[in-house]
Amino acid sequence: MTQHWHAYAYTGRSYPDAAIRRGEVPTDYPPIEIKDWLTRKNAQVVATFTDVDDAVSWVEGELTQNPPVDQEHFPVWDRLQRSRETLRLTAGNDVVYGYYSKSQQFVSRSLIACPRAYGQRCPYTEGP
Repeated sequence: MTQHWHAYAYTGRSYPDAAIRRGEVPTDYPPIEIKDWLTRKNAQVVATFTDVDDAVSWVEGELTQNPPVDQEHFPVWDRLQRSRETLRLTAGNDVVYGYYSKSQQFVSRSLIACPRAYGQRCPYTEGP
């Protein structure tokens, strides 16, 4: 199967790890472990990308729509460059952002590599 990335998005309030473990969070709230994104329902995948530039463009749009409160110290451009490098230079790696926006919302944007391990099938496709 071709390497690809599933995109996930959450915007809202933040919760402590204990609340996440007890299941006291919205169903689209980010899991504690990154690999657990791929156990989510298909409807939570907001996009799927096979091209690095397309995936980074999605991240750019999301960061632009929900500007990080600390963007003066870690500009969006720098975040995008790191995202591109991560996806290009280390195939199979994820890009995960969790931050507070200028509007004081917790924002989570994730590009989760799939498949996760050699021979593992994508959980969002049919067949063996």
